[in-house]
Amino acid sequence: MPITERRCAARVRTYAPVRLTAPQLPKVIQTLTKDVSPDGLRCIAPDACPVATLLRIELSLSPGQEPMLLTGRTAWFRSLPYSDQFDLGVEFTDLSAETHRRLSSYLTDLAA
Repeated sequence: MPITERRCAARVRTYAPVRLTAPQLPKVIQTLTKDVSPDGLRCIAPDACPVATLLRIELSLSPGQEPMLLTGRTAWFRSLPYSDQFDLGVEFTDLSAETHRRLSSYLTDLAA
């Protein structure tokens, strides 16, 4: 059965530092994104993170700038072949108009 794409926005491949925290996670996840869109991101995680886990996200877009502070929830996770790590899909929640604009502008510049 073919997989139906459900994303509303295209993702841009970028390896930006990201830090994920949640009360139910055993530790802070510090990793790199694999791709980002105005609606969410994909990153590598050392542990599975249950779907719908609420996350505090610190996304560093550019060196020398303050990281973006976002909230989100895990949309999906899957184990990476031949690895003990996981791909983690995160959907942003409660983005302010300014945060959405800043993120969209950053992604437009990257895609150019």
